[in-house]
Amino acid sequence: MTSGVTVPLPARFGLGPIEVTAIDGKTVTMVALLTQSEFSSDGGCSATITGPASNEPPYVDLTCHTGEKAVFNKMNLKVVGIVKKAAVISIRPAK
Repeated sequence: MTSGVTVPLPARFGLGPIEVTAIDGKTVTMVALLTQSEFSSDGGCSATITGPASNEPPYVDLTCHTGEKAVFNKMNLKVVGIVKKAAVISIRPAK
């Protein structure tokens, strides 16, 4: 994926599409709409949850370095690698 790419996710994952907002060296920054209230992380990726606000739904800003992962709602996300400003990201159902 490259910066500006939006990845749709199945509704069962509990969050809206993930948008890659930046790729810098060995770091990927993403944002996703939260559609469920659960959130957990393995301590790898850094996450900031914002909202909900009066006219905005809650969302999560996620910053991950190569090899880091996060589990939120029912999704497991891992940054496999970054090559030439493109990121390889694995997205699977959480166990």
